Amino acid sequence: MVEPERLTDDHVGRDCGRRCGRICVRCLDRMDGGLRTLLDLYRESDQALAPGAPVLRERVSGSRATVGIVLDERALALRTRASEVMALWARLVVDERTGARPAGRGVDALVGFLRGQLSWFAGHPAGADLDEELTELLADFRHLFGPGPVRRFALGPCTRPECAGTLHGVLPADGGDRVPDQVTCDAGHALPPRQWLLVASRIREAA
Repeated sequence: MVEPERLTDDHVGRDCGRRCGRICVRCLDRMDGGLRTLLDLYRESDQALAPGAPVLRERVSGSRATVGIVLDERALALRTRASEVMALWARLVVDERTGARPAGRGVDALVGFLRGQLSWFAGHPAGADLDEELTELLADFRHLFGPGPVRRFALGPCTRPECAGTLHGVLPADGGDRVPDQVTCDAGHALPPRQWLLVASRIREAA
């Protein structure tokens, strides 16, 4: 008898889909967190489209006289691609599920709609493709707007019920800051700043 393949903790939807024909709960949870993060990054990218966004300009090497224009063009192209990708996936659901329809055409509505359809995508042949496209979009947003090299430090168990993941704080690699830029779970959850008090003692000890 052949022993079932053991999946690592960082496996993706295509791995579990290939193994049992469905995307597992852990991957769906990660995809849900990825969609929420994508929406956050999309909203933050609004700043790059406004003239004279000094913070974003400083994150890209080169002349300040030209960087703003280049970043605006790249941000606009990336935002357009994100909108188109979300719309295409929403269209797939609308075409194949009777009565399923997003509340609007904006990225906010499309992301909320897709989050509500993840359990359906779990058994759909294209579910793994959604996982991969989402991962690519997140990587591109982070590459364009990311703050540079960072270091991660464990903060203990995730505060979300029924989640076995571990929370990590993210700090700039230069070590100048003592408060993390973000607190995320390795299962894909992001802990909003308003909830950081729940892990404040862990942050102080680790940072």
